[in-house]
Amino acid sequence: MNIYTALGLCFLPSIVCFACFSTVFKVKVPALLFAALFGLIAVLPITFFQFYFSMFFKVHEAVSSRGQLFHLFLKALLFNGLIEEMFKMIFIVLLPTKKMRLKKFFLTVLFFGLVIGSFESAVYMLNYIQSASGKGAVLLYDVIYKRFITSDIIHMSCAGMCGLFIWSIRKRQIDIFAVIFAVLIHGVFDFFVTAGGTSYWLSFVAVLFALIECRVRYVKQTNEDESVAAENETIIVFQQNEDSGEKRKKMDPSIVGISPTKPKDFDGESKVEKKSKKNHDTDKTQEAQLVRKSKKK
Repeated sequence: MNIYTALGLCFLPSIVCFACFSTVFKVKVPALLFAALFGLIAVLPITFFQFYFSMFFKVHEAVSSRGQLFHLFLKALLFNGLIEEMFKMIFIVLLPTKKMRLKKFFLTVLFFGLVIGSFESAVYMLNYIQSASGKGAVLLYDVIYKRFITSDIIHMSCAGMCGLFIWSIRKRQIDIFAVIFAVLIHGVFDFFVTAGGTSYWLSFVAVLFALIECRVRYVKQTNEDESVAAENETIIVFQQNEDSGEKRKKMDPSIVGISPTKPKDFDGESKVEKKSKKNHDTDKTQEAQLVRKSKKK
């Protein structure tokens, strides 16, 4: 088969989501491009650490005994769950999303996780392409199509939960279960896929659970953000009312002792009162003088 066709199929979900997020949901193109770049970069340390620590885990392909089954589950939990999600969170922190609202931040993080899943699909494709005969091509298409509805969704959902965990830290409303579920679900999914046989179909249950849990965490964080915003708005309105009340109190004439029609001097008497008092005293003086003159006569 054509290798470019296979690569295009691997990245088809990312291309579709890029177009949808940028046009329908108005997520900024530079933010999505950074998410795609960081998704590519994140694959490198993830692959390195998984390869390095794989030397400590010798897992047989045929899972028969109970000890080997536990060994396989531990490997899936640590390698695919813990290592991948920890590096996802590191690169999510580096994304230029601090000024974004929750919805666009969440979509950017989902796209970041999808890009990682697409690159992982490309790695699997390159491994399968080595045996690409007529039968191998059919097998390769089958793997790519299955990853569309399994691995890509797992990477998106787990990255979304990791992003919500980081968002909750920024808002000081830590949701530790978001990252715990991301690690556990990813590990359980890879365990069922690696075990093979009838256990493979249980991986679809893990995918469904990842979608549900991602949605639940997003709604929870949205409600908490709205409640905090409403509380802050109430505090602001209360402060504004309190400030306006203090201003009215300062300007109230009855409180400060200022008459709006008869401004008073510092001694508490208005100019009109002083003038009338002065005239009254003058009249009394004139009357007293008249009385004295009449007595002399």
